Amino acid sequence: MDKILRLTLLIDFYGDLLTEKQYKAFEQYYMQDLSLNELGELYGVSPQAVRDLIRRTEKILEHYEEKLKLLEKHLEQEKKLEKIKELLKAIKDQIPESASAENILLKLQAIIESF
Repeated sequence: MDKILRLTLLIDFYGDLLTEKQYKAFEQYYMQDLSLNELGELYGVSPQAVRDLIRRTEKILEHYEEKLKLLEKHLEQEKKLEKIKELLKAIKDQIPESASAENILLKLQAIIESF
């Protein structure tokens, strides 16, 4: 998985556990694409200080994931749901035209889509 994608997913799961300063700097750097120089000027610190803050924040997010594994569990759940969707489609393709069987499969698919 791409590093930036992973970090943005981690911030979705653990962002509320960060300080406001950590969250804001991380968001502005990764999601708003502000440079270290721009952030340094914005916060009145050197670009290196901003870089250090962002690196510490990345380590904190990775630490939370190492302990709680919310992202890992989420990705596993998505894989399982995709497999269930594939199997339901295969079943639907195998069932003769039966309104009640197809209705059941559509209801199951709707439940899965709601995750």
